[in-house]
Amino acid sequence: MSSSTANPVLAPIRRWVLYSRTNLTITIASAFGVLFVAGAVFGQSPAPSNTASKIPASAASTTGAASATPGDLSYELTEVTESSIAGKSFASVAESAPATAMAYAHVYVDQSLSNSEWKSKLGVHTAEAPGVTVVNARPLVPVAITGPTRSEIVAGTGGGSAVQVSVPTQAGNLRITLKTSDTDKGSTWQVQTPLPTLDRSEIDKLGAPSLASAPTSEAPTTTTAPLSTTTPTTTPTSTTSAAVPSADLEPAPVPVPGPIPIPDLDTPIPGTL
Repeated sequence: MSSSTANPVLAPIRRWVLYSRTNLTITIASAFGVLFVAGAVFGQSPAPSNTASKIPASAASTTGAASATPGDLSYELTEVTESSIAGKSFASVAESAPATAMAYAHVYVDQSLSNSEWKSKLGVHTAEAPGVTVVNARPLVPVAITGPTRSEIVAGTGGGSAVQVSVPTQAGNLRITLKTSDTDKGSTWQVQTPLPTLDRSEIDKLGAPSLASAPTSEAPTTTTAPLSTTTPTTTPTSTTSAAVPSADLEPAPVPVPGPIPIPDLDTPIPGTL
């Protein structure tokens, strides 16, 4: 009865395993080997995991590209210096109102550009292209930016709020009003009209030490010297002219005809021997 119920497959394996410890060890090692092979075979198909890892990577790159565009504006008034914006791209500068104002001021005082280049680079940061009035107000002498920006929120024209940035220079503060604008490059900070300029009278004063101070200091000296010389010269002349008529009133000596008399000398005249 028991022999008829024995499993014809498991019974030989059970007897072989229990026959000795060696067979048991071989069986355990074989089981681990089978599991290792199965893990190696089925573990080489992480295609779904690789695909999943690639999808976040592409999504991350898309997100990074979106953040690199000038659409992510910063409304924080973080003050900047002229050196801090050097070498930055337009996209990074246009995200901040103080940075845009400093970039505008940097181009405005640049003396190395022609008028056409100056207008082109200045117009990158403005809502409207610079006109003749702005070109006529361009500094003709070097003007240095002397400090960082100072920003505040003010009421903008046409409603809404704007940011007014003050950039200190040698010729005074350059006050720049900026608002956000939607352009073909996205939302950016732009300088509003009327475009800011510096006082030309203050700019001209910067050229006075190098151009006008030396001639000005010499001019009074040159003018004063002839006046002082002319005054004493005129006075003796008038005195002499007044004395000449008085001398003419005295009788003039009458010339005596004949040889000139030789005066009596104690010593002979040289050459008469």
